[in-house]
Amino acid sequence: MTEGTSVPWQRPITESLMLRVPIHQVRPGMILAIPVAHPKSRGQVLLKQTFEIDKNALRRLKQLGVRDIWIQYPNLDFINTYINPHIFDCQARVHGQIAIAFDIAATGNCAKLDYAEYKDTIRSLLDKLIDDPKAAIFVQEMASIDDALLRHSSTVCILSLLMGLKMGGYLVKQRKRLSPDKATDVVNLGVGAMLHDIGTLALDPEVVERWHETGDEEDPEYRKHVVKGYELVRGKVDPTAAVTVLHHHQRYDGTGYPQRRRYDGTLGGLIGDKIHVFPRIVSAANIFDRLHHPLDGSGCVPTVRALKMLQHEPYRDWLDPMTFKALLAVVPPYPPGSLVKLSSGELAVVTDFTSANPCRPSVRTIKDLAAFDGEGDDYDLKLRTDIEVVESEGEDVSEDNFYPDHPFEWDIHADENRVWEDENEQDRAA
Repeated sequence: MTEGTSVPWQRPITESLMLRVPIHQVRPGMILAIPVAHPKSRGQVLLKQTFEIDKNALRRLKQLGVRDIWIQYPNLDFINTYINPHIFDCQARVHGQIAIAFDIAATGNCAKLDYAEYKDTIRSLLDKLIDDPKAAIFVQEMASIDDALLRHSSTVCILSLLMGLKMGGYLVKQRKRLSPDKATDVVNLGVGAMLHDIGTLALDPEVVERWHETGDEEDPEYRKHVVKGYELVRGKVDPTAAVTVLHHHQRYDGTGYPQRRRYDGTLGGLIGDKIHVFPRIVSAANIFDRLHHPLDGSGCVPTVRALKMLQHEPYRDWLDPMTFKALLAVVPPYPPGSLVKLSSGELAVVTDFTSANPCRPSVRTIKDLAAFDGEGDDYDLKLRTDIEVVESEGEDVSEDNFYPDHPFEWDIHADENRVWEDENEQDRAA
């Protein structure tokens, strides 16, 4: 086992041979396709790419709480379209920049925060995502990182950028004062997202500890983190990034914070489109990740379950409906390359998905996981409605699948087309 070795991303020897396996299904003899980050040592690699798992390594991975690993696996060339090592590399760079920013903020010397570098880092990631849109979905997260705030901030940043790229027409509609090219520029969305929780570092440690124990967002002391974060970045980043830090806890139904006195004399948060679209996007990513990774330490909730929870009260009322559609477009309940169990009793690897019916992906069955042959039957679960996924991420998800009431319920592109049609109709009327 190679511990304490800091190395950059290494491209898999054969990029197409990748399968994401829950740790309880990993067996000695499997070979890593992607390095495993050390969850308790920032920037360090626990196991290098091409490492052959043995009993000692497997035991160590379980002790450290690693949830799953990517292994080399033959005959899965189609998954390569969703896996881009260069994107992973840029994600790691974003993660590193957030770590540096938080270290500086924790010392109270925020004059050293390098906002220009943050923009360059976000822009580099966006360039890679735009160049390879098929790979711009959330298939690899840094869930093994032990620093909860750092892991959360990195995840929210990546998710927000992915969502923003899917929302072009909606961004144009929401940012009418800007030209379309400027309205769809999400660099400052990324900067705001990466720094959205920086204000927690200015809180009394007892407040942060209480928040981690209770998750109580009604705590007035914890709520101050949005204003403290805004004060740290105001005047140093673009106003849209600063307002994202300030308003990422606003809710679409007006129950969020910071609160202010409304025209009718009541006290409350901003409502609906009164909230800038950037914090609306970050809010959706933030709530999803909090559901996916509960603060109570109970363990990671399967992705499909967290997505289903967002469709019910109170979360449904907290989100701009378009941000939920964008989230579904970039966070597959069952990501390509992941191992699942079907109601037929077969193991399978997810090979493709569609956000229009995300819980019915395309899969290839695996006859024998230990045989590494990659052969099996291909099912499109949109057509094979007699079969569904019942186990994912090592948990029973048979009660967590959700299906659309009509074909376009979650189709973000249909809504974007409607945005353009509405505006064209208005132009003709004028």
